[in-house]
Amino acid sequence: MFDAVVIGGGLAGCTAAITLAQRQHRVLLLEAGSYPRPKVCGEFLSPESVALFTESHFMERLQKLNPVTIDTLRITAPDGRAWCSRFPSPALGISRFALDQALAAYAGELGADVHEGTRVTQIDGDLRDGFTITAQTSQGIQTFQAATVIAAHGRRSNLDRVLKRAFLKHPQPYIGLKQHFIGPPLPHHIDLHVFKGGYCGISEVEDGTTNVCLLVRQDVFQAASSRQGDSIAQFIAWMGGQNRHLQQWLAQATPVYPDWLSIAQVSLMTKTSLEGDILLAGDSAGMIAPLAGDGMAMAMHTGKLAALSLDRFLTHQQDAHHMKQAYARLWQHTFGERLRLGRMLQSVMLRPKLLSPGLRVLTRFPTVGNWLIQHTRDLGLME
Repeated sequence: MFDAVVIGGGLAGCTAAITLAQRQHRVLLLEAGSYPRPKVCGEFLSPESVALFTESHFMERLQKLNPVTIDTLRITAPDGRAWCSRFPSPALGISRFALDQALAAYAGELGADVHEGTRVTQIDGDLRDGFTITAQTSQGIQTFQAATVIAAHGRRSNLDRVLKRAFLKHPQPYIGLKQHFIGPPLPHHIDLHVFKGGYCGISEVEDGTTNVCLLVRQDVFQAASSRQGDSIAQFIAWMGGQNRHLQQWLAQATPVYPDWLSIAQVSLMTKTSLEGDILLAGDSAGMIAPLAGDGMAMAMHTGKLAALSLDRFLTHQQDAHHMKQAYARLWQHTFGERLRLGRMLQSVMLRPKLLSPGLRVLTRFPTVGNWLIQHTRDLGLME
């Protein structure tokens, strides 16, 4: 029997597995896909991510992946107005293709059992009697036994239906798209270009490529690509016409992959950090609006907190009831305000009549921008 099964081998899941393995627990990490593979993600590691990597002794491995240093944010509005701000500490650009594989390998070196191509289809049990996890693999159906479970399976998956999660009852209006380009250099900065119904982030990652990742309302996407043919190509052409800064960059860039990656039903609504006796981490527990730029750090932080909570239970420092209570309170205290502020900022960002005046305010009063940066991330991690 494993001390813990972690479902999902992304940032939150790998961080949870690493944290538990470093504390000498027997850990099983189950990843439905395989490494390496690209994911729809902004691929932007905010400054506080560095503290998490340093704490887990992963920083030296990360540097070998050649991440790009990013120290400046630029936001542009459809009317051409722009606002720039420097980060309090450098951020990093690194692809999920490289990072997830490196984190999973590190978890394995620390003693975690890492199973790829293993899609969980059922979870039975509780913290009193233990759990049975059923999964579909290339060899057929397999079952695993564990004392505890962390579900870090991402924004939306079949496992959410298995757990009968409430957020599935509410359709989500957003689509995410991502592509890598070879294009004009962005010297140490990340661009966030706003257009009607969405926004597009552009920043460099390793190996001389640039990540372009965007979020758009589904109705806007459909209206812009209603003609026959390649709907994504039609939408990208329309999107460029909505923001001249974005158009100028895309016109000089060449896509790396033949197709864009896409995800539908992106949920920014409130979720739960617990489902019965299962702890949730990463996007499965709640996703901050991408414009906040803290999604990757937040995923790793939730994975760490979930693992530390289970460590207290497994070492008999807390019983199941008090451990779950403490995790739910800590999750809400640490991330609740950030998620609410992220949703509020996104609502402003997607309204051009509010965005341009907002950028004027940020230009005139830089402390307002600094406050927003502080309150959409956990700068305490950097202390």
